[in-house]
Amino acid sequence: MAAVKGGLDVSAVEGLNVPKSSLRDFFNDLEGRLSLITGLVDMEEIGLNLKEVRKPLLVIGLPGIGKTAGIIGMIKKMNERLPEEKQLGFKKSLLGQTVVGSMSGIPVVMPDGSITRVQVPDLPDEERDGKYGVFFLDEITTADEAQVQPALGLCDDSRNIGTYTLPEHWIVVAAGNGPESTNFIRLDDMTISRFTVYDIAYDYKKDWRSYAYETNVDGDIIAFLNFSPDTCVRVESTDMDNAGKLCPNPRTWERLSGELKIRRAINKPVGQLDLGNFAGRIIGSKAGREFMAFCKYKDKVTYDAEKICNGLERDPELIEKQVFFLLLENCIKYLEGYLNKVEEFDDTCFVMTSNFLSWFLKFERFDLENVINTIIEIKHQTKLISEVIKDMRFYEFCPALATFLEENVDYILENTIMLGLGDE
Repeated sequence: MAAVKGGLDVSAVEGLNVPKSSLRDFFNDLEGRLSLITGLVDMEEIGLNLKEVRKPLLVIGLPGIGKTAGIIGMIKKMNERLPEEKQLGFKKSLLGQTVVGSMSGIPVVMPDGSITRVQVPDLPDEERDGKYGVFFLDEITTADEAQVQPALGLCDDSRNIGTYTLPEHWIVVAAGNGPESTNFIRLDDMTISRFTVYDIAYDYKKDWRSYAYETNVDGDIIAFLNFSPDTCVRVESTDMDNAGKLCPNPRTWERLSGELKIRRAINKPVGQLDLGNFAGRIIGSKAGREFMAFCKYKDKVTYDAEKICNGLERDPELIEKQVFFLLLENCIKYLEGYLNKVEEFDDTCFVMTSNFLSWFLKFERFDLENVINTIIEIKHQTKLISEVIKDMRFYEFCPALATFLEENVDYILENTIMLGLGDE
């Protein structure tokens, strides 16, 4: 769905004059820089120096897609590999909420009448925050020029504001919402030119689905987004609105998942008739209604996940796509739950996974494309099931999958590359 601003399609009239990137591109490049400054990779061996490596980055994208959370998660994972003296720090400054001039220090009159500037704690301090890290300038596209300009001194080669200098092994990453968001304030050319720019084209399948599986996001939500991926993140408001509008995005979907789990935990699950209003308070009314309409198909799921995985279910017949995705998530949840309980994969694990995949392969006669995409996604985006499939012993139990992959290898390779899921 194209974003509308002032009654116009902004995709046609606005842009940052940079090609679209994926979040994966941005995180890969940032991880590379952090690996170099911390010595996980020797920069001298590849002919680079610190000045080149620490050039600032700017990531632009819709709100709630995980720009901040992704950086924090990356730092946490990298710190597991780094020695104590090279642990990465993280400091964040919300430019849209800073007092003008505060980044350069708050002026304080000293007893002798002179004026000095006391630095605010948002600025990284090597003794307090560590020798290495990421300084995150958030809301750069919602702050006005007077708020942004003081921070730009950290983004050139001097890396200073007044008497303050950014620690030499810290990288500046700026972030903001794109032109399709109603709170976007135009960035001038000189500001943009200080950064390597990533204008994110967010994609549910490439950027969030594997995370949703890993973090146990509610299965109905995953099923719905598999059915309607564009609803993962969608701007609902325009400049014609007098107020902002709640919208679906990964942050709000994850919050909805948590709220649904809380209601189940206290034995007060959200009823079907109340689901639209309940979800609407978190993801917005329109997306809430769409999610409720999808979940009504749960009553049409007549196949049993346990029977499918144990080879006891009847062969599938033609069903609506909504039912297909709901049933698929039921089976994944059941099988992943079983695999999680075993210490190591045995014949039973292989047989159950074979039953599961072989049963869904029978949908080939109704919808080959959907079955192929399902196999690709299961192989790359589930945790334990994919490990079973990658075990070569598995194919002794599931010759049907080997035959299917062989017959459709060209299509599978093409779609795997398109999905950005690797080349296995």
